[in-house]
Amino acid sequence: MANKKFIYFVSLSSNATYVLKQSLEMVKQHNEVVLFFDLDGARVLDQRYLKKLDRTHGTDLALLLKLALESGIKLYGCQMNVLIADGLELVDGAELAGVVTFLELAYTADAVLSY
Repeated sequence: MANKKFIYFVSLSSNATYVLKQSLEMVKQHNEVVLFFDLDGARVLDQRYLKKLDRTHGTDLALLLKLALESGIKLYGCQMNVLIADGLELVDGAELAGVVTFLELAYTADAVLSY
């Protein structure tokens, strides 16, 4: 299953550690991986949230995000996120994107997974 493109749609922050670990494994198999965070999931990309949350499920979330970026995984936070009233202070390397970006990525993906 090498050289495939996987898009992960993360809507719950509690799923982020699992998705990040799975994504890192997918990249090791020479696959392209993109993570799109929306709704509650977008909190994971917020610097303020990471400062409050040292570890989730025994995992250093900030370290997983850093490893993901270093391995070439693209991280997108939804620009229309209404659950975070004062906006996102994105971690370095993550980008804001909208629905059109997600759809363009999804149409060209081999698989779109939702968490």
